[in-house]
Amino acid sequence: MCYWVGTKKVRNEMEKRFKAGSQDEIVQLFYESFIANNSMEFKEYYVAIGKGKPTLTALIKEAGKLQFRNMQWTLPYSYHDAKTDSTITRELLNSTCEKVFNQHKELIFTHRCIVPIDGYFEYYHFNGEIFPYFIYPDGGGLFYAGGIWERKLDRETGEVAESFSIITTPPNPLTAKIHNNPKASSGSRMLLLLQQDTALDYLNEKLSTADIKKFFNPFDEKAMKAYTVLRFQRKEFAQYINSPKVRENCEYPELAA
Repeated sequence: MCYWVGTKKVRNEMEKRFKAGSQDEIVQLFYESFIANNSMEFKEYYVAIGKGKPTLTALIKEAGKLQFRNMQWTLPYSYHDAKTDSTITRELLNSTCEKVFNQHKELIFTHRCIVPIDGYFEYYHFNGEIFPYFIYPDGGGLFYAGGIWERKLDRETGEVAESFSIITTPPNPLTAKIHNNPKASSGSRMLLLLQQDTALDYLNEKLSTADIKKFFNPFDEKAMKAYTVLRFQRKEFAQYINSPKVRENCEYPELAA
């Protein structure tokens, strides 16, 4: 669920907003970091496939300073399995908003992040087949996906690694219809998409539990749209992963019946 995101149009949208005179602090920092000074590389993908642990660009606030960081999309979570009396570690691409305070109780208070994307992909299940949809902001533009991140030191190499997980919420009606996987353990979900005029509030380092939970609401379905695309994870379409083809509308006759 929610394991595929797109960032290819983010740079152009940020530049357009900056040149239009936007006072949005995120837009201004993006322009300074990736366009004016080109001090770091913004990670662009037509579709970033989470299971491949891609590196994406996220916005964090640390010691009161906003900064963009390139991080790996995966976040280890360890827990004790009473049946085997052993520690089990899972890598979470997504973290459900209902469990994040237990699974990542330190990170949710101190290490929240925002991942700018231009849309994400989700699969619709119908008659034993799956059909990918691209979900994007109505009128174009961007989504700001909310997540958590961490920094760890590799004791063997001495390198510092940063990684993140995107939080998911219950779905709105549009995403509930699309994400209908009967085997999904958490049921239908959608990415935590922040309102852009209050997105920076999500990074406030002094938020309480109640304050954070106020962000965990389904995004307004009226502000997003979706259409079917080609089955990009099939071998015969692998060549299109890094091309505009993966974003093109692909009609399926069986869904029109």
